[in-house]
Amino acid sequence: MKSELSSLWKHSRKLGRRLPFALLASSLAVGCGQPAPETSETPAPSAPQADSSAQAVDPSGNLEAALNTVTDEDDVVPDRPVVESLFAIPQGAASKATAAVFELKLDAKRAQNEQFRGQTLTMLDGAQQLLFRDDGQGGDPVAGDLLFLASGTFDFVALQAEQQRITQAQSQSQEPLTTAVFEGRELVRTVPVTALSTQFPVGQRVPIRPIGLATLVDPARSLIIRAPSVVGDPTRTWNPCTNVGNPNGKWTFNYLMTEMANQPFTGVAPSTFVREWLRQWEAPKTVNTFTSPPRGNIVTKLVNPWPKVGGALDLTKSPMMLLAVVNRLDLAGNNPAYGSGRAGEGRFIFAATEGTGTACHTVPFLVILEYGVDKNDCVSIKTYAQQWQALSSLPLGSASYNAALEALTEQFARRDLSPRKPNRSSINQVRTNENWLLNPWELREFRLWNNTINPASFASPGPVLGLLNSHTVAQTPDRVTKNTLFPSYVNANVPPIVALPPTYTVPLAWSTGAFRGGRAIVTSTFANPANPPFWSQPPATIPNRQARHVFSLNTCDGCHGDEIGTPFTHVNQVGGLSPFLSGPLTVPDRADGSPTRTFNEVLGRQTFLDQVANQSCLTLSFLSSSAAVH
Repeated sequence: MKSELSSLWKHSRKLGRRLPFALLASSLAVGCGQPAPETSETPAPSAPQADSSAQAVDPSGNLEAALNTVTDEDDVVPDRPVVESLFAIPQGAASKATAAVFELKLDAKRAQNEQFRGQTLTMLDGAQQLLFRDDGQGGDPVAGDLLFLASGTFDFVALQAEQQRITQAQSQSQEPLTTAVFEGRELVRTVPVTALSTQFPVGQRVPIRPIGLATLVDPARSLIIRAPSVVGDPTRTWNPCTNVGNPNGKWTFNYLMTEMANQPFTGVAPSTFVREWLRQWEAPKTVNTFTSPPRGNIVTKLVNPWPKVGGALDLTKSPMMLLAVVNRLDLAGNNPAYGSGRAGEGRFIFAATEGTGTACHTVPFLVILEYGVDKNDCVSIKTYAQQWQALSSLPLGSASYNAALEALTEQFARRDLSPRKPNRSSINQVRTNENWLLNPWELREFRLWNNTINPASFASPGPVLGLLNSHTVAQTPDRVTKNTLFPSYVNANVPPIVALPPTYTVPLAWSTGAFRGGRAIVTSTFANPANPPFWSQPPATIPNRQARHVFSLNTCDGCHGDEIGTPFTHVNQVGGLSPFLSGPLTVPDRADGSPTRTFNEVLGRQTFLDQVANQSCLTLSFLSSSAAVH
């Protein structure tokens, strides 16, 4: 049975489709994202079965029935309103549950808001459901003016505490406080922040404002954690070059893949789970009719040197070295690219190693484990955000810090946390980013499967229960469509591409053929204007240049292939960050030279984390930027 999701918005004409918690987060990422299920395509009743030796085995013989009882949530995202302002009007003295009237104004300049004119909207704030009306009934004086009214209660005591927090932060800052505003992934402005009066007289319109104080979040402690004292913690990690550490530690490749395989449930041994995953590079893989060529030297480079026990991979001596632990709370909620996480994603980034002793080193074969965080109500998500922000006040790499971080990662990495998903694992997808095996640079994506999921986006002959299977890459067409289906698709879908938030999902097929690819590659040099590594066609072919940019940026090979002026990796094999993840980045349009856009990925993540951890859930109604796929 589907769980009842905590939601912010439910369009009254789309009963049964709910948008969990965040309307959505700022659009910021390392690694590709997750498209919504292919609901427009016809799902097969079951996937073809692969070789029986690769099948998960259950002594009872009921494994397939058990796995297939899992039900995925409906990840289709309804259009969302773009909010201009929100006020709470107290009807009594300030308390934790003061009776209030709410005024919600939608932005009349946004064409997508027209569908909500004269309708009703439902917003959930914790356990409270607010019915906003623009239909001229229930206290709404004028129907169809995009000013929605609702009655309920509001926690003015928490609002008072938030103003005191702002005042304290200002007193400790040498610079005026500001909060950042993003549209998509682009930083459009910063807004001065001043505390409201903590006196809220009856009848006064009190603004409910989205404010995130980025300076109160340390990215190195709470967002992208790469400190050697953390990723080299000998009680939680294993160093394959020095053979130092705990081979069963909670941040080792061994532990994480063992939990993902979940042998007590699937019957799949962890060593088999990993070996079958690596086998997918050894032969051609056809995904959505597109063939990914083999990279068979994975056997000589990775499989053969991997220590064995009785012929099986010894995961306790895995050659994978941890580079980073990444908090992706900003990916919270359903949107065109992500759907499984209710509190965004938690990620581990590993690099393969080669050599022994002093010659051992990491290589450009990166593996990113991307977990959905299955929390679905305001209180639990806020608590989770507060735990991440609390890391900013602990000494980086200290015993207390590492224990607190482990407590966070165990909320998504342990087995059996997501009974509705394949293997009962919270994993959304596993991605690889490498040119160690072969040129060109290549990204691949792998997912678990059960037969509630359309198998068409997996490699043929079909996905295997219990194992990681090759899958299409998110929001990214195959390169062979660049001169044909790509411009046709963009031109036909300009409104959903440029909308805030974007509402498109790159489909498996478009027009006359297959579209979404089974891998993303960067084949050309960055200096080749005739064949750039991002997605581009001249203005005569794609007239709307913003649509071209947004589409390209939201592809794997666009984001990693110079659409934002960065190298192919955003976190490289030694843990170094790209300019995109290193602070403000101003980039002229890569195809046309103008306009110039400003990005600040880390600032956006800081802002969002502070907002979720400290403000009313109602402020999330302002967040109209859908999470991009990287």
